[in-house]
Amino acid sequence: MGFVTGQDSQADVRVFDTFLDAQKVFEDPEADQASRLAALDYIIRHQEIYYVLDMLARMFPHNRIEDHVFIDFAFAQFPTRPRRDKDFEAMFRMLKSDNAYLRNAVITFLHNYGDEAEAFLERLLADPDRDIRIFAVNILGDVRFDRATELLRHFITREIAEGHDVNALMTAVDYLGELGSEEDIPLLEAVRKEFPEDPYVTFGVDLAIKRIRGEG
Repeated sequence: MGFVTGQDSQADVRVFDTFLDAQKVFEDPEADQASRLAALDYIIRHQEIYYVLDMLARMFPHNRIEDHVFIDFAFAQFPTRPRRDKDFEAMFRMLKSDNAYLRNAVITFLHNYGDEAEAFLERLLADPDRDIRIFAVNILGDVRFDRATELLRHFITREIAEGHDVNALMTAVDYLGELGSEEDIPLLEAVRKEFPEDPYVTFGVDLAIKRIRGEG
């Protein structure tokens, strides 16, 4: 399905007196899809990203196929850059949503940011929620920032010292095996020493080292 962006149109598809009038239409489950999309387009062009993200998180707490069109539309309409820190904070909150489709929309959005999302990801990497840290490592490993390897090293070092979460550690170890170099082998060995009796850790570390050495 194709969407007409706000930048492509000279006037609103549907005229609303205020964005609150538009929001009333968008939040009405009985309204037809075209009207709701027109209302969402109006809201996006009159509100900050964080407001729209909070609205989506509130309206779509669970993954339903019929809601995907609105989520996809919203993320396709957002400007290239967030305007405020609040935008990133709203994305951070959305990563904790029970709606996997919303979470994946945020992750894809951040993937498209490249280096501009780095500062936000550094915050995620230090989040007390293990699942958020794992999300951040996955984004970091897939986006491949210039500093991705450095950030992975810092993350693993901090996780060893403070977190000791094997799942978060091994997610980072896997990516370090792809992005790292021979100088990272001592750090990987340190991970293994933290979990000497864990076969999952032993296997993952050995595999990462083999990849670095070109053996895997």
